Amino acid sequence: MTAPELRPLTPGDLPAVMAIQKSAFDPLYLEPQKALGSRLKIAPSCCWGAFRGGDLLAYILSHPWPAGSPPPLGQALPPPPACDNWFVHDLAISQQARGLGLGRDLVRAGAGAAQQLGLVRGDLIAVQGAWSFWAKLGYASPATIPEALKAKVAGYSPDARYMTATLSELTA
Repeated sequence: MTAPELRPLTPGDLPAVMAIQKSAFDPLYLEPQKALGSRLKIAPSCCWGAFRGGDLLAYILSHPWPAGSPPPLGQALPPPPACDNWFVHDLAISQQARGLGLGRDLVRAGAGAAQQLGLVRGDLIAVQGAWSFWAKLGYASPATIPEALKAKVAGYSPDARYMTATLSELTA
């Protein structure tokens, strides 16, 4: 079996992204294609897919966004303001590709692209118990979080966690 190929996503990949999103996330987190497409539009170099034989197996949607202010779910985004932070919006692995290490590979690819844009740190909101995966890569939950950010994170789900990392640690 051939190893999956990693490459930046294109707008033509969005239907496959939507299919993986539907299989990987609880209905609460499903977003319209326009919202996901906006992440690809504002930072095409930071959105990657793992492919085998032309089939999308996994993806990461990420982009520059000010630290500590995660953008809303389900909404198309405007271009981000100037910042030094990389926000991971979505990382999803298809059922048949779990256990292949694609999540780690996609995070490294996205973080490397973010560094090329001059970004130095990253944040995300881990849902569905994914915080242990993110912690293995180098993300951690800050000891203190501003009340407004706590409220925003709680809006994702009761078990959601805000996590941060230094990009140089993610690409090492």
